[in-house]
Amino acid sequence: MDVQLAPGPEFDRIRRLVRAVGAAAPAPPGRGGPGDDAAVIEPTPGEKLVASSDLSIESIHFERAWLRWETVGRRAVAAALSDLAAMAARPLGILLSVALPPELDVEVLDELAAGVGEALAGAGAPLLGGDLSGSPGPVVLDVTVLGSARSPIGRGGAEPGDEVWVTGELGGAAAAVQAWTRSLEPDPRARRAFERPRARLAEARWLTERARPSALIDLSDGLAGDAAHLAAASGVRIRIHAASVPLAPPLEEFADRGSALRLAATGGEDYELLLTAPVGTVGPVAAAFEREHDLPITRIGRVEDGTGVGWEGPGSETLSDDSGRGPAHGFDHFSDRGGEG
Repeated sequence: MDVQLAPGPEFDRIRRLVRAVGAAAPAPPGRGGPGDDAAVIEPTPGEKLVASSDLSIESIHFERAWLRWETVGRRAVAAALSDLAAMAARPLGILLSVALPPELDVEVLDELAAGVGEALAGAGAPLLGGDLSGSPGPVVLDVTVLGSARSPIGRGGAEPGDEVWVTGELGGAAAAVQAWTRSLEPDPRARRAFERPRARLAEARWLTERARPSALIDLSDGLAGDAAHLAAASGVRIRIHAASVPLAPPLEEFADRGSALRLAATGGEDYELLLTAPVGTVGPVAAAFEREHDLPITRIGRVEDGTGVGWEGPGSETLSDDSGRGPAHGFDHFSDRGGEG
């Protein structure tokens, strides 16, 4: 991919970035992209445009000591694309803005771009444009994603009586962060969960076509927090059976399941799907889903009248927030308690 820009250090860097991304994720013909003032996109007739943006900020979402720059780029794009999965949308492309401090050389930009390209290639989405700037402080990546869907699924459709399901296993990324913050080397499985998240794009569309979910959200802030978002949007109460929550293998090895559950429920960055659906719609296709996507899907609760999120123990007893067994909150950037809510 060649970008027609005037000479200059900034524009040379833009050309390098676009070439590195485009080598892995070339733009399809006939679509505008980098090198012009804006991209021109034509969604499939009958579909709606779906758009979102996501920030990845050094010292907030990652630390230089934890990751290679390629991994930083890949994670930033995967996190943004997960917002499209949460709406069961098909990706059309991304806009990428990057701010780098002066001590980082152009090789760092190349590495970031390689990770961005890898994530885009896996999603079948091109780079449509963006911006490049210097930064007096941290590295910042701002990813805007554009997608389309005939009938986007939102958070607001859950009804009392619906079942609550989740894809994948939870808490692997949180376990890695916990280890790093304690100056420990993470379990390799936890490190991989943090470094290589996957936006469940195809999985969301498959479920939408076959299981008719009433509401859908991706797990970026943690099961506790994102279930609360879904409950608030739908005007219902989500009741989760604690023993049914599928924990990532590193957390299954915790001596105290309560501590493992709290980490999985509040840590965030799983990027799995949380969905509600009428009784009898997901169960009959669950085995086919797992075969098709090599990914578990687990029923973890039900939707009730009321508000908020409730946690239920093995004997159907309610686990109160102050019992230490019922995690109440997900990650909040502006909470003193953060992900441990």
